Amino acid sequence: CLPRGQGRASTTRQPRFPPAMLRCGGLGAISPAPKTEAPLPDHDLPPAIRALDDRAWLDLLLKSLVSRDVAGATFPAFPDAETQRRFVGADGPSTLHEAFSFYTLLKDRAAALGQPLSDGRAFLDFGCGWGRFLRFFWKDVGAEALHGCDVWPQAIDLCRDLGVPGNLDRLYHWGRLPYADASMDIVMSYSVFTHLPEAPHRHWVAEIARVLRPGGIFALTLEPRRFLDFVEALPEGATGWEGDLRRHAARIPALRGQFDAGDIAFLPSGAEGDFASALYGDAAVPLAFIERHWSDWFTIRDYVDDPGRFFQAVLVVQRK
Repeated sequence: CLPRGQGRASTTRQPRFPPAMLRCGGLGAISPAPKTEAPLPDHDLPPAIRALDDRAWLDLLLKSLVSRDVAGATFPAFPDAETQRRFVGADGPSTLHEAFSFYTLLKDRAAALGQPLSDGRAFLDFGCGWGRFLRFFWKDVGAEALHGCDVWPQAIDLCRDLGVPGNLDRLYHWGRLPYADASMDIVMSYSVFTHLPEAPHRHWVAEIARVLRPGGIFALTLEPRRFLDFVEALPEGATGWEGDLRRHAARIPALRGQFDAGDIAFLPSGAEGDFASALYGDAAVPLAFIERHWSDWFTIRDYVDDPGRFFQAVLVVQRK
């Protein structure tokens, strides 16, 4: 994610994998993670750390950017700055501060809905990338109950090399989540459904519904209508990710019409392989689409579209 206060970026964010890079064959070579002399023994945090409030926990995670040994515990390593930016558009403290906003909102909403994050609560990060959010929820549920999955195998390898806590699994396009029915209490997905066209969107939400227990919480981000306004306003000389979006500018009136009619407004990536246009691009998803296609499984509990707080809209639903 881009840090706040950089012009237009304050109302949106970069994709997990910028399309120009995808057309060149994906993320390319990722710098190997720093190696440790021995793996972490069991990823258990000391009780004193587990008892910290969320702000103090953020402070420890920020310190772990500099040293893995913090407050008597060994923390996961971080990818190099370029790899962080390739996944989330930013690196270092800014990417942790952004994640913290979503982390605290999810915790607050889950508690209010009778599903507080506590030790042993089965938690899944769908599309975990390099493990940014798994680090945060480690304190709340413990490593044994923490799960992360990603369709890109290099992401899972990277998490393992970094020593990210939790149970890590690779996904396959059109496959099943590798978890039993009704086995998860909380599922999150940050900047994943913002990139899915309708068919994979509906496939994966059905899978998430399958693995969530009744009453379980699913929190995710979606691109709101203002994302289309952002694309339409991009200048002709835009470069990088914005340049890739700019090529869709002429389609924005039609895409806005699709959005207003309750359909996903999808901007294909133009890539190949795992990130081909049938699987990946940029997607603005109206709440009307969620109401129409998710209502058999979920009740909408919250929808936050506030660019002052989040680059994307945040949706919280609860399993029926």
